[in-house]
Amino acid sequence: MTLGHGFDVALNPRTLGALLAGADRGTSERLIGALQRRHGNAAVGRLVSGAGLPVQRWAVTLAAGTTDCGVVVNFLNANSPHRASSGWAKTNVRFSWGGDPAYTEADGVITATVANPTVTRTVSVDMPVWAPTDPAMASAWTAMTTSLRAHEARHEGIATTWESTLRTNLTSLSVTVPNRTLAAFNAAVQAEWNGWLAQHQADQVAIDPFTALLDCSGGEEETGESGESGASGGGGVPGDLAGLEGEPDLGGP
Repeated sequence: MTLGHGFDVALNPRTLGALLAGADRGTSERLIGALQRRHGNAAVGRLVSGAGLPVQRWAVTLAAGTTDCGVVVNFLNANSPHRASSGWAKTNVRFSWGGDPAYTEADGVITATVANPTVTRTVSVDMPVWAPTDPAMASAWTAMTTSLRAHEARHEGIATTWESTLRTNLTSLSVTVPNRTLAAFNAAVQAEWNGWLAQHQADQVAIDPFTALLDCSGGEEETGESGESGASGGGGVPGDLAGLEGEPDLGGP
């Protein structure tokens, strides 16, 4: 394969992670494959380990010498802590807002805006970790986890975009409140916030389901696959960072 200038630049492992975050699946796979051919499994492994991309790990406790893809896939399906909601990996995104009420009143109608608005984003990524010793399995595992990590990075990218959107929305928000109590202010802002979180969640869900293949066949036939990954969103008033798997927490303050 002949690489164009853009792909050649992207093959620098230090810049690849950021590019993968915004790439579609086909582009991600081509970048990862080209990186592996140019720099070898070690470079791909460093990307998977999350250089610049913080990630948690859940342990795959199979024997390191396992060579059967079916055994690995069955283990992941049965033992992933995210099997009920997202498959083999999980990106959780949670937002919270803060700010002070600022009131204006005209003709008996009280309007509130958010002074000193703040948006806090908390992101966690959980991935399987394993160190197979069989060369073919090690190559297949690296390719699969790199593809999976690139997809989770897309979820992170959506969260980053929405952090900016939420801050803009909160800054420009104006709501009508029945009185000047903090409870009324929080309830009015929270109702708008919950709607924005639902939009964020819709963007996250739109890139799923995703399949990462574990291919031990040397390129002849794919023999295993993962479930899809996903993201959750939650939010609330200052101090409330609760979120639910798969859907935003729409509870009140």
